[in-house]
Amino acid sequence: MKDVSIPASSHAQIAASETDAFFAFRPHDGQGKQWAVAGLMPDEFTLQFPEYSRAILQLLFNRGLRTQREIDEFFDAEYSVDVHDPYLFTDMTRVVERIWGAIEKKEKIIVYGDYDADGICGSVILHTTLKKLGATVDVYIPDRFHEGYGLQEKAIAEMVKDKKVKLVITVDCGITDVHEVELLNKAGLDVIITDHHLVPPQPPAAYAIINPKKEGESYPFTTLCGAGVAFKVACALLKNERALAFDAAKEGMEKWLLDMVAIATIADMVPLVGENRTFVKYGLIVIRKTQRVGLRTLFALRPARALEHIPFPIPAEMVTSETIAFMIAPRINATSRMDRATISFELLITENENEAQTLAEHVEGLNNDRRKAIDQIMKSAEAALAEEITTLGKVPDVIFAGKEDWVVGVVGLVAGRLTEKYGRPSFIYGKANGNMKGSCRGIEGFHVVEAMRACAEKEKGLLGEFGGHPMAGGFSIPEANVEKFKTCLREYAISVLPKDIPPPVLPVEMEVAPDEINWDLCDQLVRFEPHGVGNKKPMFLLRNAVVTAVRAVGEKEGHLKLKVKAVCADGSVKFVDCIGFGLASRMEYFTVGQGVDIVFELEANEWNGTKELQIKIKDIRKTL
Repeated sequence: MKDVSIPASSHAQIAASETDAFFAFRPHDGQGKQWAVAGLMPDEFTLQFPEYSRAILQLLFNRGLRTQREIDEFFDAEYSVDVHDPYLFTDMTRVVERIWGAIEKKEKIIVYGDYDADGICGSVILHTTLKKLGATVDVYIPDRFHEGYGLQEKAIAEMVKDKKVKLVITVDCGITDVHEVELLNKAGLDVIITDHHLVPPQPPAAYAIINPKKEGESYPFTTLCGAGVAFKVACALLKNERALAFDAAKEGMEKWLLDMVAIATIADMVPLVGENRTFVKYGLIVIRKTQRVGLRTLFALRPARALEHIPFPIPAEMVTSETIAFMIAPRINATSRMDRATISFELLITENENEAQTLAEHVEGLNNDRRKAIDQIMKSAEAALAEEITTLGKVPDVIFAGKEDWVVGVVGLVAGRLTEKYGRPSFIYGKANGNMKGSCRGIEGFHVVEAMRACAEKEKGLLGEFGGHPMAGGFSIPEANVEKFKTCLREYAISVLPKDIPPPVLPVEMEVAPDEINWDLCDQLVRFEPHGVGNKKPMFLLRNAVVTAVRAVGEKEGHLKLKVKAVCADGSVKFVDCIGFGLASRMEYFTVGQGVDIVFELEANEWNGTKELQIKIKDIRKTL
């Protein structure tokens, strides 16, 4: 049994104090979220920064920003100041010397990347940099279905067979591959591991390890994504005096790699704070004027399920972290989920317009297939879950479902959706290479890897490979053991979860007064971009509003359009336009005159040359 590390999708919520107020909520379908409003900031914090409005100060406080230095870095990150020296990594000098030695001796270098967007983008970064520095370099990205995560013996055999290969550099993987690194060492190949996953007690005996989570590591920022770590290696190579002979080493040239760092940072859902925030801020600038033919082509290609309020091609000024998260990262990830990750890699490195168009269309086709597969699996999984709920009289403590024909590459996305909706750990699987292979997502109090380890220890041979993080993981299991595994997981859940599992939480930044919903606040919120894990788009609560108009809008009338009014402190009445994307099915519950509480995001709605303030409904309930 091999306990492997699997990239996780993590979910961060806003910081909450002991004074949090909770508002229980169940919509008509009985599967609602509990609204959790963050505790109010202390008066002394308000007095410390009188230049900011109450709402902006509360958002800063929620993000743990307590000093002027922290606030300045958050609002006005400077690349030259807020990006750390790559040589702060303890092994970086050793890494740079070995890579430059390989370049000078014409040794062949293999960049071995993971198959997700983080690994693909990191592989692009190192491939691009090494090529520009004159290296002989190839990239190997394993097949998700036939090889799996991390260094694989099949790939090792190919690398050993090629006598020119002397150096292997991993990207976003390798830190748990003790046996595989040993095989490479015995064959006379050096291995440099660049990774960001948790380091085991006995790490591989690699030539060098660049990982901010390594014990004794001196690098000051620990939550880089895999591509972020690869970028640090690229920067260190470019800073070396031997790089001065190449145009790539001109001052500031490494910034052109930040498009890949930004996409990977957003896609891998690492916290968008500190250095990551700086990378994404400047990476978005690079993306808006990217030199990559493939990326430009991808932006110009309208998705099959495009958001109605976003025009295509996407104007450069409208490219945000949200654009990357919902339109670019899923496409890059789709290739490994439905076919081969190398398709995305080839798209991102091509310099040929025709090839870029062909590859981009292929990527979009695979992304459409991914969407259809998820829709089909979700429909089937929820039907099976509905039967269980009827039988048990409640949602089971662990959601467990799978079928042979479910696409293994997307079951993790389905598990994530089910966990988010029902507030339960989810284990979803399909069949590949003779075994059931699946992904899981956890909740607070249910560590998915510990759960799987407990089951594996309870009965030897129950599981094949498994691993991951507290909130996300993967597993392989013989088909004959599926029911035993399901039973074991649910028994484990009884031992670690409360009898009455609370509903999933919708974190709310603060309750706002009607007169605080204005253009000044909307304009100030722009300063909180880019958004992502650790800095989610702010959600506010408006209470005791009254519906004055309601209708369905959109191409298929799938969206809920409301106008509401609320009374301000001075007795005046504030009217606000509201849009609830995908919420038209709830229209009948909110008639004119109905009192409502709304959790929302504040935004500017630009349409046909006009600009209006509106609130985007994230959740809504009738006033009690």
